[in-house]
Amino acid sequence: MSKLPLEGIRVIDHGVAYTGPGATSMLGDMGAEVIRVESIRRFPTMVRGMVARPVREGVEKYPGYADNDPGSRPWDRWWQHHALNRNKYGITLDLSRPKGVEIYKKLVKISDVVIENFSQGVMDKLGIGYAFHKGVKPDIIMISTSGLGDEGPYKGYSTFGSNIDSVTGMMSLRGYPGDDMMIRNPMPVWSDNVAAATAAFAAMVSIYYRNRTGKGQFVDLSQVESFLPHMGESIMEYTMNGRVPLPMGNRDSSMAPHGCYPCRGEDKWVVIAVSSDKEWQALCRAMGEPKWAKGKKFTTVSGRWHNQDELDGHISRWTKVRDNYEVMHLLQKEGVPAGVVTTPIELYEDFHLKERNFFVEATHREIGTCVYPGMFFKFSRTPARIRILPNLLGEHNDYVYGEILGMSREEIAQLEEEKLIGDAYLPEVP
Repeated sequence: MSKLPLEGIRVIDHGVAYTGPGATSMLGDMGAEVIRVESIRRFPTMVRGMVARPVREGVEKYPGYADNDPGSRPWDRWWQHHALNRNKYGITLDLSRPKGVEIYKKLVKISDVVIENFSQGVMDKLGIGYAFHKGVKPDIIMISTSGLGDEGPYKGYSTFGSNIDSVTGMMSLRGYPGDDMMIRNPMPVWSDNVAAATAAFAAMVSIYYRNRTGKGQFVDLSQVESFLPHMGESIMEYTMNGRVPLPMGNRDSSMAPHGCYPCRGEDKWVVIAVSSDKEWQALCRAMGEPKWAKGKKFTTVSGRWHNQDELDGHISRWTKVRDNYEVMHLLQKEGVPAGVVTTPIELYEDFHLKERNFFVEATHREIGTCVYPGMFFKFSRTPARIRILPNLLGEHNDYVYGEILGMSREEIAQLEEEKLIGDAYLPEVP
């Protein structure tokens, strides 16, 4: 088998929550040797779980953990860790102590990329900002994916996906016309996903630049700014026309019909999007050329758009007596964009994804046999796969410190004795 595209590239992962771990997973999928650095003195939020430890008495179920059971090692059983930390080696190291920093320098010297997504300034406060990394390895590439960037009046502000969603204006567009923003559900947000993919792209571009010039660089990636181009239509609508876009629900600014329609059964839906007269005529054929569709108000794109309430009523009466998959297949056969609304359970049973072998069954030492999401791309010459399952805390200490950094078993044991490294959080960690 050919080498994966990023084999030979070593990445240090300081990611928290989603953006950092998501970016490094992508790089790991493409063959980079990703080394995730964690501390046994600081219990992270989200990526390793957010339920208090030890297990509280009288609580029977903990959603998010394998079998609803945190077990004795809840940090290894959390769903988000298993979703975001494949294809990585995991080590622990206390970077708050000088000896830990000296060991970390050895890893930096033989690495290519460092990725972190703490709030701006956190890495500098820890003494391991870009100046530190560049001092250790002049051609290092460091990608900092803070919420609002490394410069500007808001630098250092704490952010999370939901308030990034609000700062970018996306929250003002989500929902249905007339919704009360005070009770509008802000989830899910996708700024994290955008920033993760952008950070992975920035890493590859920076590697290409370094390979041409021999120079590393610091990449200041604002999660807000990486998402704002996805708001381009709304921004330009105001810039060009002075109009402030408002929530449209499932509708579109120009297409009609464009919506989510009820189908037979409980909570079964199909989404239909018609972008042209040709697709409208195809939809009419699929529906059996109903008389109402020949009315003057529906013969033009403009007419359909201005009469969407009535139009959606007609289409809903047609879809609600049919199976949602039946509707999707029928419309797709006619060339009309349509798709069922699936639940996670239905995704696992989807025959298309099964045929493409998207989901991967694997047996993890802590959570047993599970079905994991597969690769987000398919290379014909360098097929990727899950090579390393999400790591147990400190699982690869021996490999990284011993085989990569060349430390003896006695030296590693001394680090464990001094509690610089370990495979479990220290008892005093909250």
